[in-house]
Amino acid sequence: MNNIDFGIDLGTTNSGIGKFQNGKVQVFKNPVGFKETLPSVVAYRNDRILIGDKAREFIKTQPNHVFSSFKRKMGSDFVYQLPHSDEQKTPIDFSTLILKELMNFTADERPKAAVITIPASFDTIQSNATKTAGYNAGLKEVVLLQEPIAACLAYANTQNLDINEQKKWLVYDFGGGTFDVALVKINDRELKIIDHEGSNFLGGVDIDQLMVEQLFCPQLEKILGEDGLWKRMVGSEDLAYQKMFMELAYKAEEAKKELSINEESFVEMEISGDFIEMKVTRQQFNDLIKPKVDETIKLTQSLLEKNQISNQEIDRIILVGGTTYIPYIKKSLADTFHCYVDNTIDPTTAIIVGAAYFAGTKAVEEKAQNEEVSVPEITQLKEVKLVYEINSQDNEELLTGLVAGEFSGYYRITRLDGGFDTGMMPFHTRFNEFLKLLPKSINYFNVKIFDKLQHLVFEKGQVAINHGVYNISGQPLPNDICIEVDDTVGSTFLEKIFKKNEILPLSKTVYKTISKTILKGTDDQLIINVVEGNAATSPASNLCIGYLEIAASKLSANLLKGTDIELKFEISESRDLTISLFIDAIGLELEEVFNASARNVSLEKIKTELNNALNQIDWEIEDFSYKGLDDVMEKLNVIRMEIIELMRELIEAEDDLVTDKIFNIDERKRKVFQAFDQQVRGKNLLEEIEEYQLYKQQIKEELLLHPNPKIDRMFQIIIKNEQVFLNSDQISVVRSKIKELKRLARELYYQHDEAYIDLFYDYAHLSVTDYENETQAKKLISKGEDAVEKRNFQELKSIISSLYNLLKVKPKDYLEDQNGTLGLR
Repeated sequence: MNNIDFGIDLGTTNSGIGKFQNGKVQVFKNPVGFKETLPSVVAYRNDRILIGDKAREFIKTQPNHVFSSFKRKMGSDFVYQLPHSDEQKTPIDFSTLILKELMNFTADERPKAAVITIPASFDTIQSNATKTAGYNAGLKEVVLLQEPIAACLAYANTQNLDINEQKKWLVYDFGGGTFDVALVKINDRELKIIDHEGSNFLGGVDIDQLMVEQLFCPQLEKILGEDGLWKRMVGSEDLAYQKMFMELAYKAEEAKKELSINEESFVEMEISGDFIEMKVTRQQFNDLIKPKVDETIKLTQSLLEKNQISNQEIDRIILVGGTTYIPYIKKSLADTFHCYVDNTIDPTTAIIVGAAYFAGTKAVEEKAQNEEVSVPEITQLKEVKLVYEINSQDNEELLTGLVAGEFSGYYRITRLDGGFDTGMMPFHTRFNEFLKLLPKSINYFNVKIFDKLQHLVFEKGQVAINHGVYNISGQPLPNDICIEVDDTVGSTFLEKIFKKNEILPLSKTVYKTISKTILKGTDDQLIINVVEGNAATSPASNLCIGYLEIAASKLSANLLKGTDIELKFEISESRDLTISLFIDAIGLELEEVFNASARNVSLEKIKTELNNALNQIDWEIEDFSYKGLDDVMEKLNVIRMEIIELMRELIEAEDDLVTDKIFNIDERKRKVFQAFDQQVRGKNLLEEIEEYQLYKQQIKEELLLHPNPKIDRMFQIIIKNEQVFLNSDQISVVRSKIKELKRLARELYYQHDEAYIDLFYDYAHLSVTDYENETQAKKLISKGEDAVEKRNFQELKSIISSLYNLLKVKPKDYLEDQNGTLGLR
């Protein structure tokens, strides 16, 4: 079985492709121009489609025919209108064209499978969109790899590292469209990604647009005597203004590169036949980008803080991405973190190289193989275990073979190139063999086991061991994956299925119950809602990645409340989500694969959500102020200002036809809502825990005074694993426990006969019109008063029961579990 070998960096501004071969990576060059990267730009010229540098050239003359930065809209339902045509294109369509062009770089060696990199902050829908582009480009298999991991692999495998003890690195990836920072542990054998932070709308493109808005536009407005130039350029359908914006963005990118070398840059352009020159100094540029750089540093500091790691523990910061060429960034990082800032690898090709190294360790799936000859495996021995390290820095690697039972026979191990052969070696049950490795390459071995008569009884072909090549212990899940479930008090909460930073792929089976009766043939339904984000926040603050509705009209029988349901969740390394559902009681079994590649981003919906959030946060601030919780109130005020800023930017984005501002706002909105949720839920959770502790203490004291073995057993069951659910950040779980304690407290209360006196007068004080038979109710109340006076509690209980049965409307038990809205508990 061959490995994938091909790695692709599908970038916002530039893309590239490389191949792992014989322990090294070859980055392919564009046959036209011999550059190692391809601008991620597509242009339409008459009947031709131009890609890369040729497409970029038309920015000056036909900007409305040129499309770029479409990676920033991956995973959305945004469509681009082609000029002079009714045809529309999606970000996936343009990405497909880029991938097809990259595969032309490989000449006759056209890949059938490839590793494609994505930002670590890409959500599942954005990831699915990337895979779709790969399949549309003709790939039979697409494996996704997070960009910081690719950068680590590139660095570890191209530098002469001498690592004797575990080190911690930060990979600072500031690319054309996105920013990611990853915390990495490395030793002499493997790399491990611990955690990451990032933003999908923080990159070189944002800096270019900032230069146009704040450096070029003010100068041009003075020269042209025209105000509001920026709004006209991004909001006007006038071709002249579109052309001006595209040209200025192009000039900004060139000036940005020049300012990385020189102290000043001069930008020239022609407007209405006049040549205009604008000067930009490095100091102006540094002042301009400072807030953007500060934002990356804030994300980096947040990453370290939440992992409780100090600056002193970081060995180095590895720079990746074209934006890191800017000297101010390297200086700011060094001044802030006081550690070695390493820019020794090429930031523009590092992701390509790392992707290819990763591809060199990934076997091609059977469906993607191109009529390859596979080595047949013989498995007459049912239980054979081979233990070895896939990656090794040593010249020899130990392989251990274990055969179940009392087996005696022979083994033979050969290296596929013929350079290593153990010959026939006798063994009993277990054998150990040091395999000699070819340096800096993947070594393939064939393992055979024979019985005493030297008949072949087991064969394992192509056991692969990488020498001198760092690999990763697995890709971490970027966010929590949760299922929304009903609680017992009428609301819903998120139950964590997979935790952020767990290593993909993942699989888990959970058992739930139906929270409401769903009658066959009605309009009701059972809803399975899977979201991605933060389990400690509300369902609305997260992104829906799997939504399954089971209509009652399609049920074969009634689905009764309390029925058991089995749910199995699987998520692949490339983030395909599979949900399997089984309800034994009605014989229902189904499986659904979720790989949505687009979601709607609505300006009106965002506006409504922000307005609602602002009203809610104002109420919470007032509540915190009343309670004197100044520290939380201060944090909420910061969040409030962020919401107001988003609302202001949203107004500007209404007329923005050019930039991807709306998508930026949408992503920031989710993060702000999660921060708000965490603050408010923290307060509410604290209040719920205090109420839980109050009822717990009351019951303990009551049981000491009036022991009741039955209630005590129930009490111990409720408070079992107390630390787990109190520290779960799940308000609904704590509320459910409070409800259970309240039931016990009520049961304890009615152990005392005197409690029935209060209950009787609750009924006696009702209007007689509330009873079906007023005369009979009056007689019972009169008898009840007599029973109270005589302390005849047995008769009093009977009277209370009779009054209850006479009521026209029975009082609702507020401690009764409420029906769920989703149908799942």
